[in-house]
Amino acid sequence: MMRDMEEQQVVTVVGRQDAAASYALAKSFINKVFAWMALTLLVTSGVAVYCAGHEEMLAWTMQHPLLLCFGTLGIIVAMSFGARAMSPGALAVLLIVFSVAEGMLFGPLLLCYTQQSLGVTFACAAGTFGATSLYGAFTTRNLSVWGRTLFMLLIGLLICLVINFFWGSGTFDLVLSFFGVILFSALTAYDTQKLLALGATVADGETRAKASVLGALTLYLDFINIFLFLLRLMGDRK
Repeated sequence: MMRDMEEQQVVTVVGRQDAAASYALAKSFINKVFAWMALTLLVTSGVAVYCAGHEEMLAWTMQHPLLLCFGTLGIIVAMSFGARAMSPGALAVLLIVFSVAEGMLFGPLLLCYTQQSLGVTFACAAGTFGATSLYGAFTTRNLSVWGRTLFMLLIGLLICLVINFFWGSGTFDLVLSFFGVILFSALTAYDTQKLLALGATVADGETRAKASVLGALTLYLDFINIFLFLLRLMGDRK
């Protein structure tokens, strides 16, 4: 009996050591993800402000919005489906290029809304993102079961946005914006938990480096969409 108790203690200690190692891996990984995300947001913000203050760059952006939109979409597709064939450095370069293009798209937007409403909306978006990300990080609930439902809701939201683009209903736009904030808040919690689980299990250095860049892209898109939908609800146009 004494021997069984000693063996049980050894198993418990080993289990705690494994849990501590997994936690350290996950924490280190998610810190890198948020560092990359913070950098991309900083680049986007800087480029947007620069673009809004320079007429030539602003004029070029407004003349080529489709080029920038399809360019950013192409980068997302390339990063998502071509990550295995790319080095971590190549993925990082694409992420920075993506954030620059996003900043150029945001340039004209800064001129459409008052600075106060932009600041308040950004603060609300940051608070919403932070709260839902913390929930995803610390909840004991398994959010992986949300994956398929959230994906279907995302597809439905995109379809409705396209429909309302031609329909032009102000009321429907408000409903979609409110739903968009809720959906991307849920996606933030889901993605954060998913990234923490990934960081706790992947030990290979190159794989972790690639995953941190891709994770930053995912959370960046969650934040940007929360901000854009809140702006549609709260933004004060000039």
